[in-house]
Amino acid sequence: MTSAETLAIPSVETAKTVNAPRPFYWSIRRELWEHRSILFAPATVAAAIIVVAIARINYFTLLIENGYKGPNLAILMFLVAASLVIITATLTGIFYSLDALLSERRDRSVLFWKSLPVSDRTTVLSKAIIPMAVLPAVAFAVTLAMHILLVLVLSVGLLIFRQPLSSLWSQLPFFQIQAFVLYVIVTCTLWFAPIYGWLLLVSSISRRAALVWAVVPLVAAVGLERFAFRSEYVGRWLLYRLAGGVQAAFHYATQQHGEIGLKDATPVFYLASPGLWMGLAAFAIFVFLCIRIRRFQGPI
Repeated sequence: MTSAETLAIPSVETAKTVNAPRPFYWSIRRELWEHRSILFAPATVAAAIIVVAIARINYFTLLIENGYKGPNLAILMFLVAASLVIITATLTGIFYSLDALLSERRDRSVLFWKSLPVSDRTTVLSKAIIPMAVLPAVAFAVTLAMHILLVLVLSVGLLIFRQPLSSLWSQLPFFQIQAFVLYVIVTCTLWFAPIYGWLLLVSSISRRAALVWAVVPLVAAVGLERFAFRSEYVGRWLLYRLAGGVQAAFHYATQQHGEIGLKDATPVFYLASPGLWMGLAAFAIFVFLCIRIRRFQGPI
């Protein structure tokens, strides 16, 4: 066997090295590397909340000491903090979806990525999984870490001002709050799936101003319907798509006494909601169209 033939035959170690990278996994890593806001935006909001809690620790401690009258102070504070992180993650997912397929055509990097042995399906699915799975996981992890730090901050504050820790812990069902937050994140993410899919589709076909192209057709449809037919079916459908997930996830709470808590969650009703499955079907169609369109798309 000649030296040339020896070089042409890869060793077992070389073959393992070549086959080691998993395209889908590394495509997700690429998205996280290129869009740092996926990780930094929720974490920044959580850090700001911790800073505010430290700066106002005397105020919160005074409220606990005097027996705050009204909704449970600890639960209210933790849920408001979680809501800010969830809203930030949702907005990050919206703007990410609008830019995911447009930016690679705008900076012409699509030519480089198409030259790699990574299919359009893998590329689009890796982008679709970011708002549907990665960002929700990041939001929950950040919220959990933030809540643990808030507990530590408030506990230290109570010790500094010589207040019993029971005044905080007696008000704080910590694990129930985490379960509630996780339930809200999962239900809202699944409900918003067609929105993310629509934004990805707009990102795949628009050449600039993706936000305008995403919003204007919907606004035009609402205006045209009201002007031509004097009805509001499109507007009501859009409102249902934006807010209907909460009503489905907490169906009886919103209809009976208006207070939402983990005990009011109705996952069976939510899973039986036609709006959920129609939205997921629409998301699948949008992603399929994105894959087909990307096969023929070049740089802008």
